[in-house]
Amino acid sequence: MWYYWFTLIFCLAIVLMAIVIIPWIIIALGLETFRERIKKPRKPKSEKGKPFENVKWVAKLIGALLVFALVATFLGYMSVPYLHDFPHVIQREYSSEEGYIDDVYNQGKSWDNEVEINGELFYSTKIKEKHEGRYMTFEYLPNTKLIVSYKLGE
Repeated sequence: MWYYWFTLIFCLAIVLMAIVIIPWIIIALGLETFRERIKKPRKPKSEKGKPFENVKWVAKLIGALLVFALVATFLGYMSVPYLHDFPHVIQREYSSEEGYIDDVYNQGKSWDNEVEINGELFYSTKIKEKHEGRYMTFEYLPNTKLIVSYKLGE
């Protein structure tokens, strides 16, 4: 269950940081451009060069907006199932199922293992490879498929 809370808090913290940091970057870049314009002497219209004298500022702004869009898309994709499960966690209404553990996939350094039960994938931090082939009844969150509690049988 701690894995659910950790992921939910992490995603929300990143989204809140993005809400604060991206406007700050835009304001900082705008102020930098304004200061550069004040420092530069004005040229007459005949001597003006390129239409985009502030190409560096435009590139930084586009980069910041692109990073914001990528982070928002990724976190939106990752956090939506956790947000949908939030009412189930608060009300403690979990889905339940039973079956034999077909396979446990250890994903290396990841905290959770993928557990295949009756052909469906679930996620657990407690079930290990040594439990393969055992009968199990368990409760899980319906959207994230995160196993909350389980009972192993023989």
